[in-house]
Formats: sequence, C-alpha cells, structure tokens
Amino acid sequence: MKKLLYIAYSILFFIICAIPAMSMIFNSSEDSTSENRQLAEMPNFQDENGKFNQNWSAEFQAYVSDHFGFRKELVKADSTLKANLFHVSAEEDVIIGKDGWLYYTPTVNDYIGRATVSDLGLQNIMRNLELMQEYAESQGSKFYVTIVPNKNTVYPEYMPSNYKNYGTSNNLDNLENLLFASDLNYISLKNALTQEAQNSEVLIYHKQDTHWNHTGALLGYRSIMNATGLNYNHYENANYNMIQNWQGDLQNMLFPDSDVLDDNSNYDIDFNYTYQGRYRDADDITINTINSNGTGSLLMFRDSFGEAIIPYFSQNFQMARYSRARPYPLYNLEMNHFDIVIMEIVERNISWIQKEAPMHSAIQVDSNSVPLSMVSFAPLTECYTDVNGSFLHIYGTIVGLFEEETTFAPEYIVTLENPSGDRISYKAYHCYEADKLGQEEIQDNGYSLYIPVSELQENVSYEAYMTIVFSDDNVLESSLGNITLP
Repeated sequence: MKKLLYIAYSILFFIICAIPAMSMIFNSSEDSTSENRQLAEMPNFQDENGKFNQNWSAEFQAYVSDHFGFRKELVKADSTLKANLFHVSAEEDVIIGKDGWLYYTPTVNDYIGRATVSDLGLQNIMRNLELMQEYAESQGSKFYVTIVPNKNTVYPEYMPSNYKNYGTSNNLDNLENLLFASDLNYISLKNALTQEAQNSEVLIYHKQDTHWNHTGALLGYRSIMNATGLNYNHYENANYNMIQNWQGDLQNMLFPDSDVLDDNSNYDIDFNYTYQGRYRDADDITINTINSNGTGSLLMFRDSFGEAIIPYFSQNFQMARYSRARPYPLYNLEMNHFDIVIMEIVERNISWIQKEAPMHSAIQVDSNSVPLSMVSFAPLTECYTDVNGSFLHIYGTIVGLFEEETTFAPEYIVTLENPSGDRISYKAYHCYEADKLGQEEIQDNGYSLYIPVSELQENVSYEAYMTIVFSDDNVLESSLGNITLP
C-alpha cells in the first residue's frame, strides 16, 4: 500500500511539474506582456547565414522563461507576497514607496542628486537645442523646449526612506542653469508643478503610474501657453471629479494583469476638435488635429507625457501635429508651416537630446566663411553614412579631442568638396548615434547631420572633412574620407 502511495505521489508530482510546459503547447498565442517589453520568440536553429545558431540554448531558455504556463499568475503572486510581507518590489524597474505610491527606478539618480550627464554633455545638449531653435526660426516658426519633471521630483515625500536625497545638483538642475542664462526659449515646469503639489491637496501625478494626471497636464498646458504669450482658454472654471479608472503602468509592471485602478481627474470640458487622418489612440506615432474655432498652428515633439496634454492644445490651435517619432522629424517644417514648435521631454531622458540628431535639412554655412585650421593637430574622426528617405545621414565620432576633461563644446562644420572644387558646408549636431554605432551608452564625442540628397550629385565622390571651431584662433580640421551618394 505504501509503495502505491509513493508511486501515486511521484506521478502527481510530475503531472504538476508538467502542467506549465503543457500549457505552453496549448496556449502559445501570447506574445506580449504587461511588463512593457516584447516577449522572447522561439529561436531558430540556424542563424541568418544558414549556420547553426550558437546562441540557441540561451535564446530557448529566454523563450521558456517568458512563456511557461501560468507565468502571469505566478509573477503576480510573487510580487504580491514580496510587496505585502517585505515591502520590496519584485520588479527591478518599480520602487514601492510610501502610502501606496510607486516610482520608476530609472529616476533614482535624478532623485538622489547624482548628475549622469557630464559638463561637456550638457554643452552638447545646449548646442543641439540652439541648432533646433535656429532651424525652426529659419522656417518662420517660434521654437520652445520644455522638460517635465519626474514624479519623485514633484512628490519626493513618498519615496522610500532608504533613498536619500543629498541636495546635490542633478541633470535637470545643471541644465536649467545653462538654459536660464541662454537665449533659448525654455519653459520650466519644475517650479510650477512642485509648488502646486506642495500647496494643494489635489494630486497632479498618478500614484501608480509614472505620469501626471489630467490636472497635472492642465497645469503644464497653462505654463507653456503663458510662456508663448498667445491667447488661450485657461479652463479655470472647469469642474472635475475623481474617477477610479486609470490603469497605472507601474502597477501593471509590478502586478501583471492587475485589476487595481488608480484615480484620475475627469474634467467637464466640451472638446470639439477633430482628428485628421487615421487615429488609433493617444499612443500613435503621429497625431493630427484640427479645430475651426482655434487659432494658429502647432508642431509638438513629445513623449508619453504628451498624451494627457494633447486635448488642451488641440482645442486651442486651428491645426496641431504631435509626433513621438525618433529621431525628431523636424523636416515637417519644410513641408508645412507651423507657428509654434514645442519640444517636450521628461526629466529622466534629458541625455537623449545628444543621442539622435533631429531629421531636417542641415543648416548651410558659407564655405568661404569657414575658418581655416592653423595648427598641425588633426583629431581622428570616424565617419559613417546611410540614406534615410530623402536625406543622406552623415554621423560618427571624434576621437582624441576630448581625452582631457573639458566643459566647452566647439562648433562642428562638415564640408563636402566635389572633384571640381565646389564646396558646400553644413552645421552638425553634437549627437552620438548610439543605436547606429552599436553602443548602449551615450558618449560626448559624437556628431550627426542630415543632408538632402537633392543637394548632392549621384555617383560623385565628395571629399569630406570636419572643421572644429573652438574660437577664431583655435580651429582644428579632420578628414572624414570620401563620401559618395549611391
């Protein structure tokens, strides 16, 4: 009898162990997750060259890890136990704060006051914003840049006690010091939002989400419109009620398929703008709106924080276009006129401003006015090209120029000379194209620009070189090799 019990127990044990694997076979349609990432796919035995895929074992392990049966239920159970018993997060990108608040882990450096962008990186960012403003103004548009603060910048009091804010300057502090002293049209949202959070009992950010709620978005809209000097509807008398209908992204990352909803402010505003063209939801790459009762036109480059703010701007402007494409398609100004251009980015992503050059026709410089190098030192430059739509993308790195710590970003000018000696020169962005260079970290020695293919001759070899201008009497020059438009 005892032997039969052992056999039955063993069979039951293997059946229980086999259930998750069997579930993979009969329920293999799941291809996404609430963890804000794509699930691993079943690997192929052969690589792209037809040879045996040497990474098959690791890729198969990742596939099994993402697809085993009852995965979401087990992940949710694990997160619940850790959160309730130990008050720790089972998801590395989520921080469990006080009183039910959740925070996004990539914002920790900003919160504790650790600047991750170097002084040179900040100067690169300033150069890039200045070029964006110069280009927008050349197209008859007014350019503004605004940075939305992280949630723990606005509500630091709910962060766990083991995260200490040392009061030192972070990326936003350092960048704002430069922006306030410049001629850039910068709109600071930090003070307006933090003061509102301190003086009002009404929340302006979600407790279980990384983003501001509709009240926070309305405050951001007012701050931006105030800075433009344009007339606009303040919606000061708009009534609202709190509705528990918001599905927080942090809540879903921590507890997959959670049915716990967050509060959101629901305003009684009669929006009568309409969407132009195809519209799926607020996460679309490009959104166009029109409103016959509005005035002027707006082009906004935005991230996920832009979703909640779209209705307010769309109601105010006769025509508006919102883009979350990367790189920024600033060439829209060459196709349509926009009165206002706004670049909105969240605090934690400040470094991205030196990651990708906006896509537009590079600003031309009179080749005869480009200063000549008077020194023998020539920094080593790496140059790469590809064709992106109607543009030739030239990008690369400058090696050996910034080996010693420096806080000044020179001007980059790229010149192309054809066999007849005709030259054409362009200003380049201080952007390190990390994705195209196959790097994860953004470095401070990148350059990037887009040249319309219509300005170049096909199958003609151009001699390309970079002029690096620190000052009138400190100019360096480096060869970029030969560039041919395919």
